[in-house]
Amino acid sequence: MALNSRFWRTTPFQLTVLHGLVFAVAVMALLGLIYARTAGYMTRQIDAIVLSEAHALAKPGPDGLPDRVQAAVKADERAIAYYALFSADGVWIAGNVRALPAGMIPDGKPRVLKGPAFLPGARAVVLRLPWGEQLFVGHDAKVLSGLREIIVEALLVSGALILVLGLIAAAALSAQPLRRIESLRVASQAALSGAVGVRLPVSPRRDEIDMLANLANAMMDESERLLWEVKSVGDNIAHDLRTPLNRLRALLYRVSQETSLTPADAAMIEQALAETDALLSRFRALLRIGEIERCDRRAGVKPVRLQEVLAHAGELYEPLAEDRGVAFSIALDPDAPMVEADADLLFEAVGNLIDNALKFTPPGGTVRVRLITLAQGPRLEVADDGPGVDPQERDAVLNRFHRGRRTLDTPGSGLGLSIVAAVARLHQFTLTLSDAKPGLVVSLDCWPRRLEA
Repeated sequence: MALNSRFWRTTPFQLTVLHGLVFAVAVMALLGLIYARTAGYMTRQIDAIVLSEAHALAKPGPDGLPDRVQAAVKADERAIAYYALFSADGVWIAGNVRALPAGMIPDGKPRVLKGPAFLPGARAVVLRLPWGEQLFVGHDAKVLSGLREIIVEALLVSGALILVLGLIAAAALSAQPLRRIESLRVASQAALSGAVGVRLPVSPRRDEIDMLANLANAMMDESERLLWEVKSVGDNIAHDLRTPLNRLRALLYRVSQETSLTPADAAMIEQALAETDALLSRFRALLRIGEIERCDRRAGVKPVRLQEVLAHAGELYEPLAEDRGVAFSIALDPDAPMVEADADLLFEAVGNLIDNALKFTPPGGTVRVRLITLAQGPRLEVADDGPGVDPQERDAVLNRFHRGRRTLDTPGSGLGLSIVAAVARLHQFTLTLSDAKPGLVVSLDCWPRRLEA
């Protein structure tokens, strides 16, 4: 699996990188401590050497001191030492250093030698001799410089190794959890799409991911049971009441046709028939929603041209728009791609959207249907000039029987958008409501939703 941004977000990757960084810091701190302790020890050793040599040169006295200094210079085959003798006024007398380096004080205390002629870490001491002359003795710290280079090289090499090996280990440790998370995502996507009986996979490891998967599966079991109980109750009520309501309507119709009624009684019978028809319409809508939600999502799916679906719906509803005095326009993108969908269900959803728009658009208004193409796929929109829906109610009106406050005076069951929402869920399409200023725009994004990590 390629190393990408998904790896950076996984806990194993982040923990491995964090542990690698901590280990790298620990290694660097250890090497730094070793260098500091070693450098301190070697500095003390060099200080002891220069003090010892300076006192050894000065001990015999002033006689022959310049010769002893020159002899010490010649004896330094490794060229790591500095010897010089200066008068009380700082005039050079003998040695391989022609002038006292900056910062050197004749107080007998070793100090760091500074200057381009000396290696880093070099130490020296200046003694003021009893007869007034100044004796300078110094030593380079080549061993210390070499040690510094070794430690710096070790830091760079170990840091690079820790970085490379840490990234490889992090990628390896992240691959398996990512595969498991992907299987969980696929199962969750299927469950969200309405698939019945889908559960999250559980591995034999029984680790924390499996614990969460088992818990989620238990919740899905209980939610599915409760959901089917609620749906069964509603569907059974709708189914059981439809027959007696049909009988009631038939009796009312016979009374209106076969009985001599006063105008007032006839009006009451007509009102009762209208109310009965409204109830039957609601029950039919409820049963239809149940049928859609129980559908096999792939049963009737095939490539569908949305242009044909919308054109057919436009032909069907355009006469109704003319009867109601509503302008009806339809604009279709001829290049919109085909979608995988159930054509009959999609036509039913579009019909409900257009019917709703015509119902709530006043005479003289306009209903606009259009099909556009976005980067993700095709989108169909139905817009009207009606009262619209308050923003805080736009999710609620997709539920059964909920009607917006602005449309309570218009006859309806509150189930039209519920049917459209059921069709959208079945296809994993996205249904959104927005403001048309004035009116409402209902958009159906005809591409499957995805769960992102």
